[in-house]
Amino acid sequence: MQAGAQLLASAIKDDSRTDKPTSYGGLLLSMSAIDPSLLASKLESINSYCPIPEFIACAQYARSQSTLEQTQLATYDGQSIEWQINTLQNLLPVREQLIADELATVNSSGQQLITTIDDALTQTAELKTARDERLNQAQFTVKNSGVDVQLITAGTAKQLADSVASKGNDHSYWALCLFVGEMGEINKIKEVL
Repeated sequence: MQAGAQLLASAIKDDSRTDKPTSYGGLLLSMSAIDPSLLASKLESINSYCPIPEFIACAQYARSQSTLEQTQLATYDGQSIEWQINTLQNLLPVREQLIADELATVNSSGQQLITTIDDALTQTAELKTARDERLNQAQFTVKNSGVDVQLITAGTAKQLADSVASKGNDHSYWALCLFVGEMGEINKIKEVL
């Protein structure tokens, strides 16, 4: 994990990157484990509570690593080939067909449910009552995500990179996610994680 923190720190210091932030407050989310299956199970808690695409991909990679015992991933210049996550909805024709099917289902369901104007008015009153009850009960409670959350106050990219470089442990399997920006925005993220 310490090696990962060093890589993240060098990426922060990289001046060639475009779209640099104007403020370098940071919130470092991290998780580590001694084996890939343990990391995948640890990541399940944060992924179910607050899905972060990088942590989802990391959990999938860790699960695949834990099941690959005889067949190793091919390597290229010392770097393992990363998995690319694709779903059927990424294919435009499949997505359009799914949308068309869902619209047809909604249309037929709607025609069956609303047979007369009186039924529709009654249903509207019931829905309004149910909505009002949900609005009155809307309370958000913060859950324990299990992720290690560290707030980093820094004024420059170098200060942030130096702080990140000192994080980590000797675990071989890890996941790091760094949010960078204004401290007010960073604190909003920290409050719910």
